[in-house]
Amino acid sequence: MKRYAGFFSFLKPLADLADRPLVQGVRQGFMFMVPMLVIGAVIAAFLNIPIPAFQNFMSDTFGGQWKAFLLIVHNAAMQVISLTTVVSIGYSVSMQEKAVKEGLIRPVYPTLAALASYIAFQKPGEIADAALSSKAAGASSMFAAMAIAIVSVKLLLFFYGKYEKLFPEKLYTFNGNTVIRGSFRVIIPLLLTIVAFAGINVLVHDTGLAESFAGGFSEAFRTLFLRGDVLSVILIVLVTQVLWFFGIHGGNVFMEAYGAAQQQAAAQGLELSAFSKEFFDIFVYFGGAGSTLALVAVLLFFGERNSDRKLAQGAFFPSLLNINEPLIYGLPIVLNPYYAIPFVLAPVLSSLIAYAAMAASAVPFPATEVGWTMPIFFSGYLATGSVSAVVLQAACFCVAFAVYLPFVSVARTHAEQKYKDDYRHMAAEMTYLENTRYRKVMSRSDEIGNVARYLAQEIGVAIREGENQSALRMEYQPKTVKDGRVMGAEALIRWTHPVFGVIAPPVILGIAEEANLDAALGRWVIKQSLRDMNGWIGLGLGRVKLSINLSPSHLNTDDRLGGFIAEAMQEFFIPPHLVEYELTENATIEQTDCLHDTLRRIRSIGSDISIDDFGMGHSSLKYLFDFFANVVKIDISLVQGVTESKEHRVIVGAILDLCRELGVKVIAEGVETKEQLDIISDMGADYFQGWYFSKALPVGRLIEYMKEHGTVLEA
Repeated sequence: MKRYAGFFSFLKPLADLADRPLVQGVRQGFMFMVPMLVIGAVIAAFLNIPIPAFQNFMSDTFGGQWKAFLLIVHNAAMQVISLTTVVSIGYSVSMQEKAVKEGLIRPVYPTLAALASYIAFQKPGEIADAALSSKAAGASSMFAAMAIAIVSVKLLLFFYGKYEKLFPEKLYTFNGNTVIRGSFRVIIPLLLTIVAFAGINVLVHDTGLAESFAGGFSEAFRTLFLRGDVLSVILIVLVTQVLWFFGIHGGNVFMEAYGAAQQQAAAQGLELSAFSKEFFDIFVYFGGAGSTLALVAVLLFFGERNSDRKLAQGAFFPSLLNINEPLIYGLPIVLNPYYAIPFVLAPVLSSLIAYAAMAASAVPFPATEVGWTMPIFFSGYLATGSVSAVVLQAACFCVAFAVYLPFVSVARTHAEQKYKDDYRHMAAEMTYLENTRYRKVMSRSDEIGNVARYLAQEIGVAIREGENQSALRMEYQPKTVKDGRVMGAEALIRWTHPVFGVIAPPVILGIAEEANLDAALGRWVIKQSLRDMNGWIGLGLGRVKLSINLSPSHLNTDDRLGGFIAEAMQEFFIPPHLVEYELTENATIEQTDCLHDTLRRIRSIGSDISIDDFGMGHSSLKYLFDFFANVVKIDISLVQGVTESKEHRVIVGAILDLCRELGVKVIAEGVETKEQLDIISDMGADYFQGWYFSKALPVGRLIEYMKEHGTVLEA
């Protein structure tokens, strides 16, 4: 699929259009409707299975009312689909607006405005006893529903912004229930929005403008059916597909024009062209409008993302019976710039191929009427009685498959790039929130929140899979003396994601904490690190000390962590004095009884406790005593600043002198140059960690490094 990546530059304008917030909002709104669309499509397909034996079996087994019962479910999902469209698109478009994102107005109000505006737009005849007609509520009005949802949201927010400027809310009015206060402030903007659509209603319907436009369009379309030449066939397909692409139910328009053409031909004693409705159903619209059975096949065979394949799997059975609303509105194809070209081109090419084959008498014209739900190949043979029609259908299908293939690849490439962009935004948000106690990335309802929840699921799966199958892994950065001999190694979690690439450890830990997986992840890290250490001890490298990071959130929530650590060291035969547990937190650490009990237990069994990033940020001398620490790691910014700043050298020297007096071991982390090493060594530092010696290594390469450079017992 990657070989089609060159199409991306050709479709760059479409990519830019697809990224517009409004287009994203509309597409996402249609995606919200997928459950109802799939329910409606599957039931419609089930009801219309064109096998008499099946229909008789159902009637004999469940009685004559089985269809009526399923129609109730179908109508609940599909007969109000325009209302569903108004609500879902109104909500989704509003969530793209700055005022909603910033919390100035709740998304429920633009959504209610969209619904009320849609009702206000309806002709009086479409509303009876406070209920919409099936035409107004059903699929035939989806374009109007989409357009009104977009315009009404924009209009409400425009009126709301003007109202806020004219009548700004004063601080002293901030009392009472916030929902009630917000509701009162939206009354005037909401009223103006509804009045605007009521005015449009009068302008469009009472003046006859809508009827005139619809009548002229219907007349032109009817003329094409009566002519029946190759140009007319192409125009019929082209117009129908374009209507579908913009959310207008092209099938309804097609059938209305076709029915009118039949009536006109009968009144004039004429016969319709041989290119009848069956011609289009059998050779052009296999899988539904757009020849989308071919698209389903492409997604099933070449879809690289689970959501695409799941949608294709859900759409497969309905598509066999030429029902494709799940794809039209769920992929979606509507207003999707990437599928505009193949959605129109595939059926146009199919109609040309079929027209040419019949004009050359290679395939007979359809002579027998077959149901529109008859699957491909069966329909061709039953309608013509000729195997050549089946071959023609196969040819049309292959052409449509070839047309969709590169565009699916391009759409996938763009989606993956956007997914990576969403990840980068999420990672930046996690970094911004790293020093706070209020991470709330996963609770967001946008794509950043979706990516965070997706990664949280993968972290959970990785932890459950165990050390052999896990996507997570451990690497180890050597800690050395000045000559490079290894005295220890810090265990560092790593994750190379197949889509996002390298996931930064703060992102892993931040998501795990927010998803309440920090305790499970912390225990996984401890066991995996001790297991690896058991491996190098077995190779005679037992003088190297292991440092394992513990997050304060884990320490504060896992009251059995101390016992778990003791049991894990016994399980892997690790001497406690060879393990050091390092507190990793840049923000102020919340000191709880659980945390203190765990750290006290760790020290009591003979392991060390280290304070990370000592000398900067929130770390303090008090932590040495509060956390029973006997090791500190000088903050990387101080270490790397000693070559440029006298102040940094003074601070580092003071830390070394103080720790020497207190009997606390010091490690200088982040050593990247020989100059840094020499300066800090001359100040009295004995232990170092940083890229000057080595980056973090997989356990196998760490063992090779230790064998090459030697090991040393710490003093």
